[in-house]
Amino acid sequence: MKTKTIFNRFTLATAAMFVVLALATAARAQVVTSDSSLPVLYPTGVYLTPNNVHTTYHGPGLVVVLDNIEHRAFGPVVRTPSGPNEIENFNSQLVGMISANGGPIDNNMNATGPVTVEVFGLIGNTTGTFNTEMLAMNLSGSSAFYGPFMIRESPTLASTGQTTITDIGGGQFRIDSFFDVFTELSVDGGQSWIPSDSSSHVNLVPTPEPSVGALAGLAVGLLALKRSRWFGKQC
Repeated sequence: MKTKTIFNRFTLATAAMFVVLALATAARAQVVTSDSSLPVLYPTGVYLTPNNVHTTYHGPGLVVVLDNIEHRAFGPVVRTPSGPNEIENFNSQLVGMISANGGPIDNNMNATGPVTVEVFGLIGNTTGTFNTEMLAMNLSGSSAFYGPFMIRESPTLASTGQTTITDIGGGQFRIDSFFDVFTELSVDGGQSWIPSDSSSHVNLVPTPEPSVGALAGLAVGLLALKRSRWFGKQC
């Protein structure tokens, strides 16, 4: 009974920690900058996944998991009007963790490539709320454990989001933004593609030091250590 009570306390503590981290992420899911143009470039801000697991891919005999993903945008940006909308082309970088079939975690996953985003109704407006869509993303990377891979935005599913730009005075703007991105993975140089199990929700946040994902991992590790000590006392 005592062991069960301790386990329940551990479970509640773990849940409480993730609630705190989730609230912290939500509170910081905005960037303040003097440049209202889109996209927000690194190192001013990055897109992070609130959940530890970014996405999972299930293929024939293969399960690949991406964790603690940070997506960065880099200039130069080519902005092209399309009626009332703005098409933005820029380079990007994806960093985080990757594992396959329950194998070791590569903590230094890195993939780079071009991204195209459309911001609806942005032309002629500096502030406001704008629907967005990621039209294309083509990233190439390599893992020390798993070799080369490619990640692309789904060519069949819409990866949509929304961005709000607010003038807060003093030449400063607050930018809130999110995307729900459907991706596909290739491990054979693009000959075949594995769709993600679901979309990945990402929020724009100031560049984290350390990342929320790292804090979550540390919190879980500390709680796990505490739990092992609790159970050790029962043996």
